[in-house]
Amino acid sequence: MNFVKAKEMVAVKVHFGEEGNVNYVRPEYVKVVTDQVVRHGGRPYLTDTTTLYSGRRSTAPMHLDLAREHGFSFLPVIIADGLIGESYVEKNGAKIAQAIDKTSALVFVSHFKGHLLAGFGAAIKNIGMGCASKGGKLFIHSESKPYINPEKCTFCLECFDYCRFEAIDKEKERCVIERKKCSGCCGCMSICPEKAIAFSWDSESSDVQKKIARYAAEIVRGKRTVYLNFLINITRDCDCFHTREPKLTDDIGIMISSDAVAIDQAGWDMTREVLSRVYPNIDPEIQLGEAQAAGLGERVYKMKEAD
Repeated sequence: MNFVKAKEMVAVKVHFGEEGNVNYVRPEYVKVVTDQVVRHGGRPYLTDTTTLYSGRRSTAPMHLDLAREHGFSFLPVIIADGLIGESYVEKNGAKIAQAIDKTSALVFVSHFKGHLLAGFGAAIKNIGMGCASKGGKLFIHSESKPYINPEKCTFCLECFDYCRFEAIDKEKERCVIERKKCSGCCGCMSICPEKAIAFSWDSESSDVQKKIARYAAEIVRGKRTVYLNFLINITRDCDCFHTREPKLTDDIGIMISSDAVAIDQAGWDMTREVLSRVYPNIDPEIQLGEAQAAGLGERVYKMKEAD
C-alpha cells in the first residue's frame, strides 16, 4: 500500500454480492485491506457500479441497501456511476464510471471464479466491466445474446417478468428472446428455475473478452493501483447470479500484485484444469492476451509465498 498518499481518496472496488449469492469476497476480508489503506494515510471508500440487468444492484439506492445488508457498513459506499448509471466520463470510447475516473489511487478486490462469457472473471473483469457505466456495459455486451431452449421452458414467465428491456415475448405457451431488443446482460439466465436459458457460443465470447480488456486498460491508465484476487469459494458462475453455488475446487488462497494481467494469468494457471471442464468452448486466454496488448500488464510473472 505504499502507493497511497497521505489524506488522498482511495477507491476500493469490490462486488457487494447479488441478493441470494453468498460467494462474494466477505466484508471481513475487505476490512483488513481497507485498514491497511488507512494505516498508510489514505481515506478509502468502497465502490461498485449499477448493473445492466434487473435486480437490487441496478440503481444506487437499492445497491446501497444491499451492500449494507451484506455487511459493508464499515466505510462510506459510493456507487461510482451515479443514481441509475448515468454518471460517467468518456475516454477513447470507454464510458468510465465518474467516481472511478476522479480517483487516482485504486485497490481492486476481486473474487476469482468462472464466468459464462469469459471463462473466468477476476481483476481484468472487475476493472473493465465493474467500472463501466451502464452504457459501457451495454456496449461490452452488444454482441452477446442468450436464447431459450423450448424443450426446457415450462412457461413459468419468471424471465418475462424479470426483463427490464421487454426483450422476452410470450408465444403459444413458450417464451422467446427477441435478439434486437436483448441487451445481452444475461440476467434472465440467473433467475430461470428450469435452467432453460442458454448461450450461443460463436464469436461472442471472444468479442466480449476483448472489449472488457480494452476497457480495463483505459480505466486504469495513469492511475496507481494494486490488485487482490481471492481464489476461495471458486464457483462456476459470477457473483451476479442469484444463486448459492457449490465450490468447484478446494480453496487456493489470496494473491496480491501491482499487475492486473499477471495476477489473472497466475490464477488461470492454477485453475485451468477445473474451469476448462466447466467451459470447454471458451478460451479465457483471449482476455489475457488482449489486456497485455492494450498495455494493462504482462502475462509473465513470478510467484512469491507470503511470510
